[in-house]
Amino acid sequence: MKAKPNLENFLAGGAAAAAENPAPAPVSVPTAAVNEQRRTKSIRIVPALDMFLKEEAFRRTMASGKRVNESDLIEEALAGYFKIASK
Repeated sequence: MKAKPNLENFLAGGAAAAAENPAPAPVSVPTAAVNEQRRTKSIRIVPALDMFLKEEAFRRTMASGKRVNESDLIEEALAGYFKIASK
């Protein structure tokens, strides 16, 4: 059973809580998993571009039989713009 939280440790800040609980052992992450992580970006685009993006994602999904996300299309377009290899 978990112990009851200590109000004094909470008020003292993270240092007291960190001293109470030992840090977990570091876990090695494969480099392939690190490269595949994605970041969330919130952007605003005009409605016309939004509609083109939705239609193209739908077209590619129907043509390939695999789900194509709008974020995949944006990533592809940005990689082409910045002339970098994607995936």
